[in-house]
Amino acid sequence: MHPITRVRRTGTVTWLGVYLYLLYKTPVWKQKLLRRPELSDEDFLPVHDRAANAILKAALSMRGVMIKMCQAIATRADVFPPAFIERLKECHDAVPPKPWPEVKAAVERELGKPIGAVFSEFAETPIAAASLAQVHAARLHNGEQVAVKVQYPDIEDIVATDLRNMERGVRVYERFEPQPLALLPLVKELTTHLGFEIDFRREAVSGMRVREMFADNPRVWIPDVVTEFSTGRLLVMEMVEGIKITEVDEIKAAGLDPADVVQDLMSVYVQMILAQGFFQADPHPGNLMVTPDGRLIVLDFGLSKELPEGFGLGLFELMFSMMTFNEGSMLRAFKELGFQSKTGNDETFLLIARRMISRSDTGAFEGEFTEEMTDELFDAIREDPVVDVPTDFVLVGRVFSFLSGIAHSLGGRANVLQAMGAGGSR
Repeated sequence: MHPITRVRRTGTVTWLGVYLYLLYKTPVWKQKLLRRPELSDEDFLPVHDRAANAILKAALSMRGVMIKMCQAIATRADVFPPAFIERLKECHDAVPPKPWPEVKAAVERELGKPIGAVFSEFAETPIAAASLAQVHAARLHNGEQVAVKVQYPDIEDIVATDLRNMERGVRVYERFEPQPLALLPLVKELTTHLGFEIDFRREAVSGMRVREMFADNPRVWIPDVVTEFSTGRLLVMEMVEGIKITEVDEIKAAGLDPADVVQDLMSVYVQMILAQGFFQADPHPGNLMVTPDGRLIVLDFGLSKELPEGFGLGLFELMFSMMTFNEGSMLRAFKELGFQSKTGNDETFLLIARRMISRSDTGAFEGEFTEEMTDELFDAIREDPVVDVPTDFVLVGRVFSFLSGIAHSLGGRANVLQAMGAGGSR
């Protein structure tokens, strides 16, 4: 990366950090200077809006790590205010593609030969663009249609520079703020996830691992990897096409029953999370499709997660205890999943569970983690913070909340416990 680019990115992060600090501290200083009443959460709502807009603007100009940071923030409703969650969700869809000459040079650098030596066709316009890479349709000389995922040039240097800048900024913030928001763990979490996502060899192995899980299930399609032409920065995969999972009218027009699609979707994620302990942890509509003959397609294994041993059993125990109102089992399950109370008072977990259950459609937990329930969980945690909300639980909760939204859009319910009993029965 050019030194001027490094300085510019460092300057942008520094400016953003100073702006955000002053944005939040100025109302506090005014309140103390003028001896006004203590500020309420409502007083900070416009501040949250301005902060989220500033972060989004910086992210769209810098791309790369800043986009990933925004996406990470948008999944941590247990830490950040709703304005951040809603505004920064836009980063999932707001990434413009890189110019074709840059992409072509990157592909040829990884192949070590001209594009024409490997591909008989290669579309210059990408079919998808994300924060670290973009995907192009192509055809091999043997006639096979493939999707080529190309990592952006210099992305590793950009990632390293941005992460260093963020970590420095967070450490300065924690030094000067007496009661800082716990941002450093989020940066470390992001560092780990980005390490996964910029290693396309790992993504290929993860995809093949999930493909093997469902090798005997004709209703699930995980694209194969063309290992001969794939590298750490270039991923050549079997081309798959289907109907976007949220396009209910197209699904019905294909003669498919949306209820069957919901069941297959839930069965796949229950199998990955509860049975196998390894799952695709970055679900969104662009990564899930269904073919006209009813096969479920799962894409993009850049962020795949190995769950701790016993996690699936702990999650099942939590769900079953919430359904039966067995508070002793609830406490045990929370502890097994890695939750820790700031004060050591176990009642915190029972209050959280009760609040979650109260937000279910029927006032009782029936096996579905709805978005309302997970929002209530994170609201309760913000109000009565716990020392450690395990990242694994946040990721899994996000997945099931997302699946619940899809299921409702298809006219069904994302019942985890029901999917456990029905998995593979059709």
